[in-house]
Amino acid sequence: MNDVSIILVNYKTKELTLKCLESIYEKTTGINFDIYVVDNASYDGIEKELEKIFSDVKFIQNNENKGFGAGNNVALKLVDSKYVFLLNTDTLLINNAAKILFDFMERNPDIGACGGNLYDENMQNTHSYGVHYNLKDLFLKTFFLRYLFHKNEMRLKDKGFNTENLTKSVDFITGADIMIRKEALDKAGLFDERFFMYAEEAELQYRIRKAGYEIFINPEAKIIHLHDKSPKKRENMYFEFLKSKYLYFKLCYGTPKNIWFIKLLMYLSSAQKIFLHKEAILKLFKFIALDRDVKC
Repeated sequence: MNDVSIILVNYKTKELTLKCLESIYEKTTGINFDIYVVDNASYDGIEKELEKIFSDVKFIQNNENKGFGAGNNVALKLVDSKYVFLLNTDTLLINNAAKILFDFMERNPDIGACGGNLYDENMQNTHSYGVHYNLKDLFLKTFFLRYLFHKNEMRLKDKGFNTENLTKSVDFITGADIMIRKEALDKAGLFDERFFMYAEEAELQYRIRKAGYEIFINPEAKIIHLHDKSPKKRENMYFEFLKSKYLYFKLCYGTPKNIWFIKLLMYLSSAQKIFLHKEAILKLFKFIALDRDVKC
């Protein structure tokens, strides 16, 4: 059994993926690890490059792009390691981050997932962790009441920049770099594949917390996050953002009795931007209307 399985999901980011792999092999020492690269139907020539440069990498070709979570799930069902380390293809390891996070998890068996400090290309702190929004937060924002609740608003103003470089408990680690205890993943389950992108890592780590584990950020592990360079269509991505927001609230806080309330808040909050994103919001309204599944 390996200590860590590292998983990258590629979608038309061949050059970024190769640079990420180069940084992994250059920086990672002191642990037994294997690497999986999952290609989400981009067919960008990544397989041939891996055969030439990184022949040890286990390559998986998906015939359809079902998103970040589904891509990771394909590899997660195959790994046989104590930990899995999910990395975006647009990341570069600055130091021996995988070993640092591995040692941290080994010392703290109550931690189910952790991540390092993320930096931009200029080595400035960037978004490394997030705060769980709840139904109260959604209600206050929808009706423009959020600033009347100062303590609550201060909690939401934490943008996940770990500028104090503290090891601390957080709600969830951003999807760019998550090391997860396989035991915790076995208890909590894999990514929910109804998400295409956005919020899937928050929802998964919500379940990991419910399974009894802590989530921590460890700034000793340092990683550059270049931010996703893969192709995007503006309205499609905004729809995916809104759909994921709805699924997040439904799956984390929904019950058969309050699902109508979640749908109402999503209708009202999204309608406020309909003149800016008409196509995406009308698509969201249709998705919510057709969602008759009350299992939350």
